[in-house]
Amino acid sequence: MWGLEALWPELILVFVGLVQRWRFLSLLGLAGYALGVFTTQELLTPLIYNAQKAVEMVGLFSGLSLLAWGVAPPSKPAGWAILLQLGSYGLLLRSSHLAFSWATLETGALGGYFLVAAQSVRPERWQAALRYLIWSMIGSALILLGIAVRRAYGLALEIPLQPSESFSELLLGWGWAIKSGFIPWHFWVIGVYRVLPAAWTGWFATVPKGALLLAFLNLFPSGGPGLAVGSFYFLAVISLLSGYALAWRRESLLEKLFWASLAQAPYLALAAYPRGTGAGWAFWTVYGIATFLSFLYVEQPWRGLNGHAIGLLLLANLAGLPPVLGFWVKLQLFWAGLQHTALAYRGLLVGAAALATVGGVAVYGRILWELWQAPPTPAPPFWRKLLYLSGGFGLFGFGVLGL
Repeated sequence: MWGLEALWPELILVFVGLVQRWRFLSLLGLAGYALGVFTTQELLTPLIYNAQKAVEMVGLFSGLSLLAWGVAPPSKPAGWAILLQLGSYGLLLRSSHLAFSWATLETGALGGYFLVAAQSVRPERWQAALRYLIWSMIGSALILLGIAVRRAYGLALEIPLQPSESFSELLLGWGWAIKSGFIPWHFWVIGVYRVLPAAWTGWFATVPKGALLLAFLNLFPSGGPGLAVGSFYFLAVISLLSGYALAWRRESLLEKLFWASLAQAPYLALAAYPRGTGAGWAFWTVYGIATFLSFLYVEQPWRGLNGHAIGLLLLANLAGLPPVLGFWVKLQLFWAGLQHTALAYRGLLVGAAALATVGGVAVYGRILWELWQAPPTPAPPFWRKLLYLSGGFGLFGFGVLGL
């Protein structure tokens, strides 16, 4: 009666966990999970709804999980943790009740803790895992307190939430910002990035972070910016301006990419308004694909003229350079911010985003230059070249169509 009968796609993830020693069956099961979500897209219950945007994003997240699973097969404990996260964040995107969203956030946090502890072999993994769990729980505690305040004021918990001037919105906004790793709460996310293999770092920077931010955009689509969205704007500006500055100072290329990925997420603040959410979902779709492939490319670059051209296309998407698709979705995001953001925030937010975009071009240009100047390395296998090629030219081709 509460929509629990709609959880049958997530049961496929249990099957994936049981058969993950056979890679073909596990990959087939992950594809089946995405298909299962698509077949229930008309569903609407007190806990779960399947809007088209949410279904499409679950499909993208499942596809990225398939790629990461194939590139760096996880151990059995890590595999269970990944499936727990994938199911939790898939449900978060489809949640129609704030308390259910909180429950999925908690489940995803536990999955993230076990993923870091089980998938990494570095000695600092336990420190990173514990820091991740503690700060994620702090964010969850603030969200839970926000729920309690809303109930005390007699406010409904159905999503979208009705805007109010209660203290609950501020608690929800800051709790979500902590869990998303906005600066100044970035350090626990960076620790996770450093100990994971590059494929799962790209996955972590795209799937959990994307689900959290897009779910936040769904909370208040029926009214203007309240306390929660206002605090979200403020923290986004700090993250936008600081993230690229910190990325520029890092030594290794992966470290630069770690920090740059933190600076990309706050662009979604431009879409934190009822008529701007579509631009936010489109931006994260392109950003997620380009980020995941860029982590793989920086870890094992493709040398030579053809390989350098593909690297340029991938990083140009993240920098938002024309004519690649990343330029058009970022332009759409800016337009949404100019059209729909409240006047009190418009100059601050759009100005910071424009300045950060210039910084992003500099950071990604430096990464590309250092890749070109680095000593020769062994060529990646053919299937990896094919992955880079299809991703780079796919993003370029759709960008040209956007002209």
